[in-house]
Amino acid sequence: MPAMSEQNHTRFHVSHFVFSAFPGFQDWTSRTIIFTVFFTGFTATLFGNLIVLIVMMLDNGLHVPMYYFIGNLAVLDLFIPTVTIPQMLYYLISDDNVIGFGTCVTQMTSIMIFRITEGCLLGIMAYDRYQAVCWPLHYSTMMTNKHAIALSACCWITGLMTSLLLASWVFCTPFCGPNKIDHYCCELIAITALACGDVSVQDAINFLGAMILIIVMLFSIGFSYGKIVVSVLKVASSKERWKAFSTCTSHLFVIAVFYLVAAVVFLSYKVPGFSVDARVLAAVLQNILPSLVNPLIYFLKTKDIRVSFFKILKKYHTRNG
Repeated sequence: MPAMSEQNHTRFHVSHFVFSAFPGFQDWTSRTIIFTVFFTGFTATLFGNLIVLIVMMLDNGLHVPMYYFIGNLAVLDLFIPTVTIPQMLYYLISDDNVIGFGTCVTQMTSIMIFRITEGCLLGIMAYDRYQAVCWPLHYSTMMTNKHAIALSACCWITGLMTSLLLASWVFCTPFCGPNKIDHYCCELIAITALACGDVSVQDAINFLGAMILIIVMLFSIGFSYGKIVVSVLKVASSKERWKAFSTCTSHLFVIAVFYLVAAVVFLSYKVPGFSVDARVLAAVLQNILPSLVNPLIYFLKTKDIRVSFFKILKKYHTRNG
């Protein structure tokens, strides 16, 4: 009986996976360059998003719905690269590229939770801008802090429940031999590619679910900004038009970066003969580029954040001067 139990465990789950990231750049010079570039990017990402969060916590004037959403985005932009990039950096300098099955699934689930939550949050932020631009007189009653917290919680719950469902399927999938992941972290699509059994139905369901989620989010964004454009074009003053559009540009930049990078990674798995190194590089950028540029976009395009930041710096300098 114990032998049968051990046989079943071996048949269904390998004990570990082995990363094979950047197979074409295994010499020490290339790995050092990659390590330096992404260590710098990761450090800048943490620094930028922490600044955004600190500014929002210290300035009571920013404790309003719009900035609650931006604060949630900054938290996600801290979590997403932290789940993946440090491990990649460790692998690049140590050659320790082995990860246990349970740890791998945990990492995979965390990545999905944060990405799905961020995608939902971007849709909610578009709705928030629609309310602010199209219904300015009613905005303060229609979008309160309580509503913003509830909508943010819905995004997190959607990400959590969807990701746990997908992760549960991985535990039911047989992994009996191949354990080399052509990646630097545990992505769902990279892990299921190693399954021994037929996972075509599971892949189809995963793909359909992802498409439905993306379509719903993009429809929400498109509908909100379509309404904004129609409403703004009715405004007679060009100055007022510019002011209304300028409140949305930072969010549009964030949406563009998030979805364009994700689209490149998705297509890299669907295009035959796509370079493994290019695919891995695109996946790394998916986990760090949006998180890196989002605080920069909001700092450059949002006057309230800039003013608050310099006000806090001035107050700190005066106190310690």
